[in-house]
Amino acid sequence: MAEAAKYLLDIEKEDLRILMAIEIGMKRSEYVTESNIKFYSRYPLEETRYRLKKVHKKGLIVRNASSYEIGYTLNSLGYDVLALHTLVERGKISQLGPLIGKGKESDVYSCMDDNRNIFALKIYRMGRTSFKNIKKTRNLIKNRKHLSWLYINRLAAKREFEALKKIFILKLNTPKPITYNRHIVLMSYLRGKELAYCKALVNPRKIFKRIIKQIQVIYEKVGIIHGDLGEFNIVIDENENILIIDWIQWVSKNHPNADKLLERDITNVCEYFNKKFKLHFDKNVILNSFFKK
Repeated sequence: MAEAAKYLLDIEKEDLRILMAIEIGMKRSEYVTESNIKFYSRYPLEETRYRLKKVHKKGLIVRNASSYEIGYTLNSLGYDVLALHTLVERGKISQLGPLIGKGKESDVYSCMDDNRNIFALKIYRMGRTSFKNIKKTRNLIKNRKHLSWLYINRLAAKREFEALKKIFILKLNTPKPITYNRHIVLMSYLRGKELAYCKALVNPRKIFKRIIKQIQVIYEKVGIIHGDLGEFNIVIDENENILIIDWIQWVSKNHPNADKLLERDITNVCEYFNKKFKLHFDKNVILNSFFKK
């Protein structure tokens, strides 16, 4: 991401237009032919080839010459450049800070706007592992025939942003969603660390109850279930507030599998506290409390 931010300093609008033309073409195929890039960018063939050569040399696209017509596809760096450019142009961010979190499917950076407000910039990287091995994609791709890493990450960002908007109105100390673009979600800065990295808790029973309470409030007030809850997406801040993150697999409580997913979330939390802190909770009693009218 730091490399993408560096390119924004000297990239020309014509180069960006070529990247966007490839982005459009990738909705239909992995590699976009030169003729299609010419069509989408509305540049003459000579200008198209010049710009393609330029952005290829910068390492923003990948060239495929194995078929009868040369094709190009965006790589992660090229996609980063497009998303960052849009956020900067909209005045949402002006400076990119250091990497503050790295997971299997996303990176999180600190960033700042012109008013020196600090935000968190979450970038989805779901192409790091095979899509066949990512359960989350099943809820994202639905019946789409052409499976693009670009499309998957864009949908992941959109889905998380939608969940954050629903949850933020509950005032549960969760991050405020600012905006999203392509595979990036911009939100207020989140302080704290994952439950998995908390070696000790002063009162683990109290923390457990806070986790269950937050799950229940979200379930009752906005009608959604996390769907993939565990110790790596429960954050505790310095005031011992509970912050549940990573909402891309959320489902409505009206979903056909809602009860099973809720049970799995509760089970995961119970099992973790049992294993780590030797605390025993009856998951059935907890689940029943969700369904009482």
